[in-house]
Amino acid sequence: GRFWHKMAKLKETLVMVEQLDKNMSNLRSWLSRVEAELSRPITYSVCHQREIQRRLAEQQGRGDVDSLVQIPQRVLLL
Repeated sequence: GRFWHKMAKLKETLVMVEQLDKNMSNLRSWLSRVEAELSRPITYSVCHQREIQRRLAEQQGRGDVDSLVQIPQRVLLL
């Protein structure tokens, strides 16, 4: 009756907590990779508008938060 129902709910909760822990671990790994990538400077072999636009599109295509970094217009007009 009631005891078995509570046991089933407890087991279900435990499975959910384990899945949450695994998801959090995956998120920590992903964040570490993103932080490492963002800490590396962007280097350009050529510096012209098309190359800069290509790099920006590449970053936005990855789903990165583009609003965190604003490149001043004067830099784009080198």
